[in-house]
Amino acid sequence: MPNPIRVLCVVDNLEVGGVREVVLSQISSLDADRFEVGLLTLADDLARVRDRLPSRIAGLATTYRVDYRYGVPAYLADGFLLSGARRFGRDALAEIGRYDPDVLHFHTNPRDLGLGILAGRRSSCALVFTDHLVRIRPDDYSPYARFLLRASYRRLYRRFHVISVGPSVARANHDAGFLDPSRKHLLLENQVDLDRFRPPGAADPDRAPLEVIYVGRINHVKGIDTLIRAFGRLGVEEAVRLVLVGPDSTDGAMRRLADECVDPPLDVEFLGPRSDVPELLRRAAIGVLPSRREGQPLALQEQMATGLAVIASDIPEIADLVSDGVNGLLVPVDDADALAAALRMLLQDPDLREHLGNAARKFVESRGGDPTLDLARFYEAVTNRAPVTA
Repeated sequence: MPNPIRVLCVVDNLEVGGVREVVLSQISSLDADRFEVGLLTLADDLARVRDRLPSRIAGLATTYRVDYRYGVPAYLADGFLLSGARRFGRDALAEIGRYDPDVLHFHTNPRDLGLGILAGRRSSCALVFTDHLVRIRPDDYSPYARFLLRASYRRLYRRFHVISVGPSVARANHDAGFLDPSRKHLLLENQVDLDRFRPPGAADPDRAPLEVIYVGRINHVKGIDTLIRAFGRLGVEEAVRLVLVGPDSTDGAMRRLADECVDPPLDVEFLGPRSDVPELLRRAAIGVLPSRREGQPLALQEQMATGLAVIASDIPEIADLVSDGVNGLLVPVDDADALAAALRMLLQDPDLREHLGNAARKFVESRGGDPTLDLARFYEAVTNRAPVTA
């Protein structure tokens, strides 16, 4: 049998979130006879997943630009000069060199790709980048900034074999010219565990209050401020609870906003990070994801798999999953009134909730494919290794 392919996956951090769950699932599922796998976190926070990392996976940690600012000039410097990687990447490059991977696989953030380019100059490893979201949207930057960023990203991306998470990301990368035709490109969609996230049994008609649930990080990007304002504008007479599950990075600002905006019979409950998310979803009536920016959200797919009627922002990555009025409801980003109207409609119409929830579950069930098998074949392709046959 040929030597296993040595893969080193690199992530910004191991904070709670969809990217962490996807990466852990992927590397844990790879065939141990065909792949030796390592995980490098650039935030020195390996302890977050120590109890979940299989013993056969090498855990590596270092610190690389934890306090990086996401300004256009910084990305341009990285894209054209690799200045950040040269200035701050010595320890990270040393960790990569010691592991000596055949495949160096970065997730999520183009700011880290300079490390890959420099590492690739020192060895013959194949460079892979998984892109989880659409990078350049017309409303995000001025035309001049978009032009500069597109040039910067193109310079970075085209050194890598690219995995696009979802159709919207794949289209955006193709249309922007980020993909080098001589390198491999894979469209890979996130998948949810349908056994762990499943609909509840018969609903309890006496359960009160009805619950609206959000799962994910509590920060500005996720639109939690818009959600709290929308919830406070419901104008309903029955008791309704908004449950927010996940780590809070707002230093209590969202709690203070809830105190200002939400009055009885409405209630907001901050649960923090939880390990019993499937059970929390099964007791809820409505799932919500009001993000300003997203990858292909695993949390939303988990809500849909649980049979919840979902309301989410109408951004491209979410529109790949939710068809408005078919298996959920889409609302404009940052439109608290539209979000309040959608919540009110579902709270007052249990038949619509049931219809959308059933359609959401069927949609998630219909998404075929085996991401682990596709990823394994991709690694073999980029390293020119023939697939192992029985």
